[in-house]
Amino acid sequence: MATQEKKHWLEPPAWWKNAKPLRWLAILAMLFVAFSVLYTAKVVIAPGAHPETKKFTEVVADPVAMIGPLKSYDSVGTVRAALDGQKLKYSVTPVRPADSSKYPPRDTDTIVVAAFPHFDVPGQLTLEFFNDRLFEATFVPSDLRDYVGKLHTGDPRLKREKDGRTEVNIGPLRLATNVDFASTDTGRSLGTKPYVIWQDLRLKDALDDWDRRFVARPGKVEQ
Repeated sequence: MATQEKKHWLEPPAWWKNAKPLRWLAILAMLFVAFSVLYTAKVVIAPGAHPETKKFTEVVADPVAMIGPLKSYDSVGTVRAALDGQKLKYSVTPVRPADSSKYPPRDTDTIVVAAFPHFDVPGQLTLEFFNDRLFEATFVPSDLRDYVGKLHTGDPRLKREKDGRTEVNIGPLRLATNVDFASTDTGRSLGTKPYVIWQDLRLKDALDDWDRRFVARPGKVEQ
């Protein structure tokens, strides 16, 4: 009985030698699997950052003061810590569009504080963030009659204007209010909602620029 010759471990199986069509099927199957893995790694797992990501996420060294201890470019975490320190109740609504290499990030957060004290007058404070940087604060006082005098005394930059609306730009800060108009008979008859607004125009302009160039994409609200 003849002794069967032992095959080398690198020698291909018999079907590979005898069936050429099967060879191509195996090669195509391996190429498909390899392509799928590379595509998933590049597109799904690591889509890559847009080249202008830094422009839309940078933090400056000269933020502007807003309401109370808050200043522009504060992160959501920093603001929450400040509110928690004052034992204030608030809600947070984050919006996170899907990451893509086709456009820079456009993450937004809104914090609403139901009873924030400003010059000892409580009111609703709404804080807006763009890519984890505070860019706008809007305060609506609950007691307008008591608030108007305290606002002008506490912040002399907001001078009384004839039309009841005041707006000043101080460097990158936009500061505006309509409390004088809202407190008039005409304002009350129209049901005018009083407000004071602080905006860092650098961040506001950046958000507007994003929307002009990339078109706002709806994001999924995180629970």
